[in-house]
Amino acid sequence: MMPQFAIWQFFHLIALFYWIGGLVFLGFYLLPRWTRQEHRAESWLLLQQAIQAFSLGGIFAALLLLLSGYAMVMSIGGFARLGPAVWIMVVLGTIAALGAFHLNFAPMKRLRRALNGQDWAGAAKALASYGRFARFLAAIALILTFVGVLGVYL
Repeated sequence: MMPQFAIWQFFHLIALFYWIGGLVFLGFYLLPRWTRQEHRAESWLLLQQAIQAFSLGGIFAALLLLLSGYAMVMSIGGFARLGPAVWIMVVLGTIAALGAFHLNFAPMKRLRRALNGQDWAGAAKALASYGRFARFLAAIALILTFVGVLGVYL
């Protein structure tokens, strides 16, 4: 029989791959290049739909990361048994998950409002904000992954 921890760890890693991959792609590659060019209204709408789809997936990934992370903690005996590396992951991971919710609601709301009003400068500003926050969350996620990998040695 497979240990409960391993099952939760599998789901945790799948959500982590989705989250980091999407943040890195959007924050470091797509959005910085997008804002340097002129686009038609249809292009802005397509980008908004793509970001919205990622953001909804990001919320699901954040919820799965929280659920699986806390389930792994419980499967090893609870918070009293955690070492420093796992505590760092729990605290930073919870903050990062809350950041996923912020990313979906605040910058996305500003982007939708600007695009609905055909305010292209406002849309570019909202997109830049989304990109900055996505890069910040990607950095946190990479630090968390580093701590997770090295945690067995701390």
